[in-house]
Amino acid sequence: MNARRRHLRAAACLTLVGLLACLPLAAAFGSVNEDDMVLRLSAAERALPPDRLPDFDASCAALMDEDGTLWFGRNADDAAQIASLTKIMTAIVAADWLDASTMIEVTPEAASVGESSAGLAQGDSMTFDDALKALLTASGNDAASAIAQAAGARMLAQEGSGGDAYACEAAFVEAMNAKAAELGLENSFFANPHGLDFDAFAQGQYSCAADVATMLRAAMQIDLVRANIGFSQADITVQRDGAPVTLALENTDALLGSYPGACAAKTGYTLAAGPCAASAVNRGDGHKYYAVVLGSSSKPQRFVDSAALYDWAYANRSSLRAPIADEDIAGLAWGERVAFTVAWFMEGW
Repeated sequence: MNARRRHLRAAACLTLVGLLACLPLAAAFGSVNEDDMVLRLSAAERALPPDRLPDFDASCAALMDEDGTLWFGRNADDAAQIASLTKIMTAIVAADWLDASTMIEVTPEAASVGESSAGLAQGDSMTFDDALKALLTASGNDAASAIAQAAGARMLAQEGSGGDAYACEAAFVEAMNAKAAELGLENSFFANPHGLDFDAFAQGQYSCAADVATMLRAAMQIDLVRANIGFSQADITVQRDGAPVTLALENTDALLGSYPGACAAKTGYTLAAGPCAASAVNRGDGHKYYAVVLGSSSKPQRFVDSAALYDWAYANRSSLRAPIADEDIAGLAWGERVAFTVAWFMEGW
């Protein structure tokens, strides 16, 4: 960094400290993690009082906006199990290969995954549109494997090869990791399409809160996925033994229908991951938020934690700004840099 840039950054820091010193400090409440990150700076570096921070107990969290800006992070890049939040990536990758009307068949392997289920049976078939509801509303592990195997079969066919259900699913998981690299997820590795992480499924998978927020933001930009991730309940039709059968699906997320603007939600839980949730809020004010909480203290608490992140964002967005970065002023003449810095200080005051 040259002397001129150092002078500008130093002046910016001194002025900001002076401005913050003039602000009244409210009484502290709850516990505060001084390592929590607010727009690239820690709470300690910003000298934020406790009542200017979200109060929640999840061990890892991320709050991202529509531009991909990480407004808040707690251990947001730390490797963690994410359980069924994995299914967000499953939906993203499958949407690259399957149309809404593509028929998905439930193989014996998919029907027998176990744990969280959409109630699918071996031999059932349904459209990919309905399979997405089974995946994202009911969090069906059976739906996750059926979708992965259908899309994986297409991947192998494009390569001029084929394989059984396990080979098709393996091809799909490889595509999940390729998509993770494409999205810039530097702290994620996927080993299956459903997120189970124990016994035979303890395969070294991991992700982090910030990566899940990026995944959800990407998923919400896909029309078909966005249309199927916001149901608190839904009915789907499967063909079973030659006749249509209706399956009623329920979402365990408590934000949908109760928190203003909640428009997407995916929950997860395993013993290793603890209660976790990823959700989106859009109140039509030009801003969208994506909140991820991992390792909350209970299943109900994950929704309280998510709401706390959103409440904090709406209360503080206008008064919080990221520090001036080198790329913000790179290539600007001296006068332009001064003007940019002054405008940065004046914004929000």
